[in-house]
Amino acid sequence: MDTSDDDDDSFTDTDAVSAKDDLTPTNEEPNTSKETSPPKYLDELGASEMKIVMASYFKKHGIEGGFLEVFYLEKIDGKIFADFDMDDLNRLFTDMPYGDKKRLFNIKKSILKEESLNGPFLELASICYRSVEDVESTKTDQFSDLSADDEIHPETKFTEIFRTFDTPARATDAYRKHAVFRTSSLFISNLIEPLHCFRHTADHDPSSLKWIAKETVRFACACFSDRTNGTIHFGISENSNKDGYGDRKVVGLQINQKELLKVFYEEIQQSFYKDQLSIVLQCLRPPQFVKVTSRGYTDKEDKQLFVVEIDVVPSYSLTAHDTFYLREENEKNENVPRIYKFDKNVPKVLCHDDLKNYMSEKSKIINNRKDKEMSPLPPTSYEHLREQFLNVYTDGCDKLANVVYPILFLSPLDTAMSNDFASENFEFLLNLKPTAIFDFHSSLDKKCLYKFVNDELERVVQEYTIDQFDRNSDKYVNNPERLNSVLEELISSDELKPWIFCNGYEPYMKPPLNRLDWKKERSEGFREVTRYLQHELSNERALVIFLILSKNYDIMLDVAEEVILKFQNQWIAMSENEKLIKEWRDELLRRDSVDKKTLTERCIIGLPWKQVNNIVKEVSGSFSIRGDWQLPTSTGAICYLKNKTKNELCDLEIICINECENHDISQDSQKLERHLQHVEELFYRGGQVSWWNFYFENDHVLTRSQQERIEKSIEKLLDPKQRDDDTRVPYFRLFHQPGAGGTTTARHTLWHFRAKYRCAVVRKITDQTCGQIERLRCFEESDNPKPLIILIDNGDEEKVDNLQAHLEKIARTSGKNDSGSIYCLLFLCVRQANLPVSTESGEVQLKHELSKKELEWLKRKYQSLDDRFLKNEGVNPKLLISFNMLKENFDTKYIERTIKEFVDGIESKKEKCLIKYLSLINSFDTDFQPVPLSAFDPVMEDRKFTVVLCMGSVSQMRKKSSKVKKNWENTLGQSSKVLLNLTARNLSGGQTLSIVSKLFAKTILDYIVEKENISISSVMIECLKHPMLKKTNQSTKLLKKIIQDILKKREFTADHRKEMFSPIILEIQAKEGNDKAAGVLETGYATTKDPMLAQQIARFYIHVSNWEKAEQYAKDAVNSIPDNSFLWDTYGQIFKKRLAERYKEYLANEKRPTDSEMNEFVQIAMKGIEKFSEEQTKSENANSGRENDAGYYGEVRLIVQLLDLLNLWYPKEDKTELHAYLVNTDNPTTFRIFSEECQVFLQNLHARSEKTMQVLEDKLAQLKDEREGEVLRLNAGHNPRHELVQLRENLDYYLGEQTGEIPDYQSPEATAFHIRRRVKYIGGRSCSSILDLRSSQDGDKKLEEMSSILLRNVESDFPIAYDYVTLITVTLAKNMKSKTLSEKDFKNLVEWSKLGYEMTVRLRDDERPQLEAFMYFVMIHWPTESKQKYNLCPVEKIDEAIRIWKRAFYKLHSKQKHDGHSFRRRETTYYFLGRGNNSREIVYYKDLHCKQTDLDGDALWLSKPVKDKLQLLRGTLLDDGWEIMYTVVTKSGNKSNINIRNSYPSPRSMWQNRVDFYLGFSWNGPRAYIQTGSDTSEIDEQTMNQLENIEHTDVSEVRPAISEKQSKAVWQKVATHNAYSQALRKIDLQLQEISGLKEKSKCTQKEKELISKESRLKDERGDLIKKRCDFVDRT
Repeated sequence: MDTSDDDDDSFTDTDAVSAKDDLTPTNEEPNTSKETSPPKYLDELGASEMKIVMASYFKKHGIEGGFLEVFYLEKIDGKIFADFDMDDLNRLFTDMPYGDKKRLFNIKKSILKEESLNGPFLELASICYRSVEDVESTKTDQFSDLSADDEIHPETKFTEIFRTFDTPARATDAYRKHAVFRTSSLFISNLIEPLHCFRHTADHDPSSLKWIAKETVRFACACFSDRTNGTIHFGISENSNKDGYGDRKVVGLQINQKELLKVFYEEIQQSFYKDQLSIVLQCLRPPQFVKVTSRGYTDKEDKQLFVVEIDVVPSYSLTAHDTFYLREENEKNENVPRIYKFDKNVPKVLCHDDLKNYMSEKSKIINNRKDKEMSPLPPTSYEHLREQFLNVYTDGCDKLANVVYPILFLSPLDTAMSNDFASENFEFLLNLKPTAIFDFHSSLDKKCLYKFVNDELERVVQEYTIDQFDRNSDKYVNNPERLNSVLEELISSDELKPWIFCNGYEPYMKPPLNRLDWKKERSEGFREVTRYLQHELSNERALVIFLILSKNYDIMLDVAEEVILKFQNQWIAMSENEKLIKEWRDELLRRDSVDKKTLTERCIIGLPWKQVNNIVKEVSGSFSIRGDWQLPTSTGAICYLKNKTKNELCDLEIICINECENHDISQDSQKLERHLQHVEELFYRGGQVSWWNFYFENDHVLTRSQQERIEKSIEKLLDPKQRDDDTRVPYFRLFHQPGAGGTTTARHTLWHFRAKYRCAVVRKITDQTCGQIERLRCFEESDNPKPLIILIDNGDEEKVDNLQAHLEKIARTSGKNDSGSIYCLLFLCVRQANLPVSTESGEVQLKHELSKKELEWLKRKYQSLDDRFLKNEGVNPKLLISFNMLKENFDTKYIERTIKEFVDGIESKKEKCLIKYLSLINSFDTDFQPVPLSAFDPVMEDRKFTVVLCMGSVSQMRKKSSKVKKNWENTLGQSSKVLLNLTARNLSGGQTLSIVSKLFAKTILDYIVEKENISISSVMIECLKHPMLKKTNQSTKLLKKIIQDILKKREFTADHRKEMFSPIILEIQAKEGNDKAAGVLETGYATTKDPMLAQQIARFYIHVSNWEKAEQYAKDAVNSIPDNSFLWDTYGQIFKKRLAERYKEYLANEKRPTDSEMNEFVQIAMKGIEKFSEEQTKSENANSGRENDAGYYGEVRLIVQLLDLLNLWYPKEDKTELHAYLVNTDNPTTFRIFSEECQVFLQNLHARSEKTMQVLEDKLAQLKDEREGEVLRLNAGHNPRHELVQLRENLDYYLGEQTGEIPDYQSPEATAFHIRRRVKYIGGRSCSSILDLRSSQDGDKKLEEMSSILLRNVESDFPIAYDYVTLITVTLAKNMKSKTLSEKDFKNLVEWSKLGYEMTVRLRDDERPQLEAFMYFVMIHWPTESKQKYNLCPVEKIDEAIRIWKRAFYKLHSKQKHDGHSFRRRETTYYFLGRGNNSREIVYYKDLHCKQTDLDGDALWLSKPVKDKLQLLRGTLLDDGWEIMYTVVTKSGNKSNINIRNSYPSPRSMWQNRVDFYLGFSWNGPRAYIQTGSDTSEIDEQTMNQLENIEHTDVSEVRPAISEKQSKAVWQKVATHNAYSQALRKIDLQLQEISGLKEKSKCTQKEKELISKESRLKDERGDLIKKRCDFVDRT
């Protein structure tokens, strides 16, 4: 039963009736209302009165009466209406024609004018009276009086259908109150079609049932006389015109059914003669009581209403030639026989001539009835209906091979249907793979189809409400793009089909609405979403299917008109019952929505839903699931996964133990055998391997020779005891060349492990993927589940790293895992043309090379396929070219020979064009993505036909032979089909197209290029300019994305570096030149408008030194996406590269810049730094993605490049003045050639470079390297730590103090700056660089120098926090080495730490804090027993300092505060609280013989250095597992608590318990490292080996990446301009000496040997210059 949650103040039919009763006189009342209702002013009228008053005006001026409802619904009273202007009318009456709005405005003006002249004149009651003409032109029964108002009420517009004639009333036959029957069956037609007659209680006393019986027997007698079937209805009011056409409204009666039956049969016995009584009782069916329902709220006390219906079937076999009479009383109360016959549909007594005429025609009437009954009914042709359905769904094929996007519109199910009705009939809904489902049934009803899909089928859909697409909704007002995202998401997934609730969704508290309210509140959202679907789905491939499931389709009928107009010739309507759809068809015709012929063609009527179910299942290859899925558990048992749960994890393709066995087809041997051949053929044609191929054991899939190695490697990675590192999410990489079988081998591995480990393939990486992996892992598991194996096939590098970072974080912070256990293993299947030169332990490679054993298996399999073909049991194996390529061991001659044969066999020009474009796309797409098939419709458009439909109802169907024209994909020639793979589907579910193999694609392209004498660039430009890319639908968008990837995505080299450009650009550049390559890129950008492609164009023009165009495209890119820091980096690189190119020119030509050139260089540098600064800002403000520090490196490199040019330009050999100018200690006249702006810039270079370097040094020192968790090793050649060393060397050469002499002439403040520059120059830039001096050759000397000069600074009037923290570090380094620290020195540390901390706290907001100041203050003042004799700060001060410290840390590293950030880097821990006194209480982490990564493991904490050196503390683990409460006892015995952050959350079992821990000091505060109390005796052998390695590791072996030793690398002689100049000078001196010797007449043997080296020295000189230029390019 339909329900509605209409508000209490909504206008219902009852209200309409009561309002009319109050204001309208009945037929019995005289026209006297003027005497009782005084005239009113307009502004005195209420909203309900306004509606009544305006009705006459609307009628007079021809304005549609439906708009009257607005007055009531919007509460518009007379006062408000008097103030109306045209804007108000436009807002309220949006659908009213402009002319009617103007008329309504003039009505208001005329009323006000009349009032101003004559006073009030609106007489409320009189306006309700009808004119004489009105009264005469309407019926006089009670409900005709209601029609004027009721007609505008939405309930009355619902059209009912009659109960099926001559069948008992079922629950589904209920009628809706106030609904109407629109029928013309009021006349005798073919005698078999029932004639309808309507009666209502208003004509009789409702308390008496006699009138029903009397009316029935008269009606029955007339049916007997006319020999026509008929039904008389009681409880339906009649309102027809003089021709008998009109509406009949359901009103209902309160009936005592038993009493009526008694009266009914008594009347029959009294009225008919006894000899005919038995015939009458057989022809006159028992009364049927049809319930009357209401959509509105019904009081429980309201009595049930019924419509009483009696069918009459005067069958010839019973009535024969009899004449039937009624016994009725005449005027004299005498019983006389009477014959009744119909006048239209009213029984009339025959008298005189009419009686004679009837008697003469009776035989003709009777024979006519006999003939009608004897005429056979047309046979039901289900087979023909099946054919018609397949014509539109599959192009008439037995399998779904064409591309179609079904859109389903579901009318509400009849609520009276049985619970099994849906499960028996509607499994096909999702098997159709609909693009969207529009459900007009409210989710409040438990019998809606959504409940069936969700609960019984256990299929998961994405729920939407139609309101979510309303662009005028409040949530889209300030963010209109949000709706676009919602719409794009709608059709983006193949797994989650959108189920759109159009009228009622309980979870969102959206009640069902009636028609009028629905149009007001929900129609806009419906229009928006259908408009989007029309726009996004490829032309003529959408298929709208209206499923008429009940008669409650009033709202769906309203929207059908709009949908049919949007999707012309792309829709069908289906109904199991002709009666259900009859009104649908009639109403569409009445509205002129569609012509009769089209309507007949596009309505499939009579095909049972169960048949539709079977047909769809058959053609789509769908299988039913027989039971739950099986998964392994950590205990060795099996658990059961519900199909719904599996479907909910839609980002994952989960492979279960009983995979394939759980389908119904596995129980049917014949079907299974056919399916075996089908999946085998698809696989060997080049389709992706399916689990079915593995299910048939070794019959389908070749087991590769590397398979055993892969499985052993994975087993090793999954065993914590065999791992060398501490990562919880290890990864295994399978590198494979395109077409070498990587995906098949990877999936084969999962098939092997599925019974031991839970395995899944990642379909796509979204923000839900991590949660779904966690859910799969923990499903019905204990606290320590087995690790998962997660396959990622050719995943996006950044997304894979992002996923790994998220999973690693979950594994470490969830508190559920045992320490050291594996969370999951990422199995990375990486397609790469250039395989890595070397492989690591967790890597395997698959090349285009098969072993002898593999080739033998393939040959045997080929023979088996050939034998089957000869028996007509399979396909010709020669056509399985993907399989044959393997059999021929990737032989290039076979590939070329095969390609020539099949390409030459293509005759159609369109097919040739298709193959050309597709081979181009597949050849250069590094991901080898299949292309949406429908994207090529414009290429094949003259072969795209519309299916001709011949559809109709079963009763009208005639067998026709119609030739169905097919879509182009079903008409491809044999050669094209062999070369193409049409089986794959993309993530959104659309069918795709690709060449069978990437190897074949490239060979096809090369053959076409050679054959047609064209170039690759011309093919690409032709493709880019083709009309297919001018479309804007979903398929074209996906195609454009692939083309964008082709133009910009770069491959990796064998040493894991990225190529300079994408493969197609590199090939065009090499074969056709730079201009052609640039032309392709520019054409691609003009077509796609992709900002990232503009970036690639800018990079290309940088590469060819076209600076003007490079700037143009870089500017376009940043203007399009101004917040993308990587685009700003490219912009900045233009200016850095310009300086580098000029620098290289000067080196090559051995020249120096002129003054004007130097001025230009400074201005270029200023622009570049501006761009890099913008990049830094964008990167720091970004909330997602990998951290981008390139802007900082770019700025420093540019500064170094400018300094190199300044060095070349500066005219004097002695660079002292240049140094003094740059550090602001002098201003020589030489630099006055620069403008004032340039001078300010140059003198600020030192401060700018220091600030930028500090950022980089802090990030590298204070945060753990994100590359430790990097899976795909992006930009493997870049080592930030090595590069920082080189940048320091360059800057120190120009800006550092190279001697220890401090000039006396400097001011005290300048001296302080000088000292700091000197300290940094000799290694005092950071804690690590100072502490590492302990092991360097002259470290002691440097430490002593630092100590002495820094003491001068702290004792001066100009100390800063840097001086104190550096002095503390130097003091610690000196005493750590000597292992002694005097009390005086420790007192100094206490005092210096206080001063440094206080200075740091007082810094301005725009100044960068020294985190070392916080670290040293907390660490040195940390209360221990041995420190009680020192003047330490109170514990409360330490606690406060920790809070301020944390704020300062997040100020420097703002991204670290976001826990959800995937690349959030963990802060490093530098010091630990040690055992002993003074210096021994401060332990540097490297003195534990470990690296930062070891701190995250378990082995370190069990090692001897840790136990010997660190102090074990005890505290209470708080109830979140993240903090430990540590109690401090002061000298006075007072207790205070400090909360210490746990390094990782501990399991729940440890919460609120006492725990032992080591205390570390990270850059973000103290950190606790909890110890679980493991005893060495319990440690396994593997862990003992790790401990031994840690204990015997030399400190020098774990030296930090930033050290002096690292600068002595490959680029040592060219890493700085100074080093290069010295090396060059050394060679030049030797060449000068040789030149002088050559002028001598006689040389010694030694001199001759030196002269003989001249050629080698010149080569060395050239190599040195080239190497320096290469180094500049490299950075």
